[in-house]
Amino acid sequence: MIRSIRRFLLISLLTTITIASSVTAIGNYLLDKRIIQPYLDGELVKNLNFINKISKFTNINALISHEEIDAYLKTTTIPNFIYQLWSAQGKLLLHSSNSKDISLQKIPAGFSDIELKDKDWRVYAEIDPITHNKIVVAELYEIRNLLADNITRNNAYILLLTYPFFGLLIWIIVGAALRSVTRVTNEISNRASTYLEPVDANLIPIEIKPLVTELNQLFIRLKLAFNRNKRFAGDAAHELRTPLAALKTQAQVALKMNNETDRQNALLKVIQGVDRSTHVVAQLLTLSRLSQEETLNDIHPIELHKLATEIIAYLVPIALEKNIDIELAPPPQDTFIMGNDTSIGILIRNVVDNAIRYTPPNGAVNISILNDNEHIIFRVTDTGPGIPLELRERVFERFFRILGTTAAGSGLGLAIVSQIAELHHAEISLNTPPNGIGLQFSIAFRKIK
Repeated sequence: MIRSIRRFLLISLLTTITIASSVTAIGNYLLDKRIIQPYLDGELVKNLNFINKISKFTNINALISHEEIDAYLKTTTIPNFIYQLWSAQGKLLLHSSNSKDISLQKIPAGFSDIELKDKDWRVYAEIDPITHNKIVVAELYEIRNLLADNITRNNAYILLLTYPFFGLLIWIIVGAALRSVTRVTNEISNRASTYLEPVDANLIPIEIKPLVTELNQLFIRLKLAFNRNKRFAGDAAHELRTPLAALKTQAQVALKMNNETDRQNALLKVIQGVDRSTHVVAQLLTLSRLSQEETLNDIHPIELHKLATEIIAYLVPIALEKNIDIELAPPPQDTFIMGNDTSIGILIRNVVDNAIRYTPPNGAVNISILNDNEHIIFRVTDTGPGIPLELRERVFERFFRILGTTAAGSGLGLAIVSQIAELHHAEISLNTPPNGIGLQFSIAFRKIK
């Protein structure tokens, strides 16, 4: 588990630099040896040519003193460099001071590698085409390896000396890169518990922007949840205040009644008030639970006609009490929609229940499901008073009720319907039926493609 991003990056980058530098050093070592070899071979050739020129201005029949040559070659002669000059007759004419007991006469012309006194030497031999003298020069391999080793060692020293600088530089760069994370952290830590506005993502690096975006989405969901809970408390206090006061009044009246019939009537009103309060609480709880993350998690194909049949069956007794003729038309061939069956069931129940409540006795409520090219339409037509054109948008507001309405209700049913329809991307339309009586309530759901 990564406890510190800065420490992790520091260690990881320094380790990467170490590995890369080590691989580079090994590669340079091998490459340097390949580059140094031809260079030093060229130096051997130069020294051989120098010795050859000196020999041409000297009596080749006598042993030539090597002091003058050694003075010129003082940087390479002892003990790493040796040379010998042989005549065509096999006589040693010239040699370095450290090759008296060594014979290089049989060395073939050109470059070769030999072992002398348990040491490896690089040898170059050449026969002069004019004098036919044979010149041989040799150099210890140790100096070549030592040169490559020195280069590699110096590179390692440079790397070690620059390590603290690399560490400090990485620490500063990573700190600057994490400054935005620190800013977001400080902004969130200094917030009040009730402040749930999104974090400003304008100056956030691309790498952590998804994290901040998801965090902002969480803030939005929390804000909606808090507002929903706060709204539920306010709605409950608002809606239950009057029913509870009425219940108390009816109970007090029942206690004072001496007549049994009057007492029974008062108690019936208490029961009706309890039923109304229960309905209001149920509607408020339903509305408070209608959040996008809760209602739309379980999305699957729903046969709308089958679900409507089940819901309407529970509402038939209410319609019969008012002698209302309720009818569900035969379905078209395809009535499948994508949605959450629980919330769609709540929607159907509220729309049909609302139609029954506002339709006068001996009226009719007709439910049909239509299938057009792009939508499955759930339609409820009643013979009630209808809704004036100027109020058809306001009826979806919470607690809004048309003045003069005598039907029982809380003013929340259509607000719930509107919210469920919005979550399912469905479209609601309110129209007057062709006969001009009542209301035609239509909800168009998208067809499954």
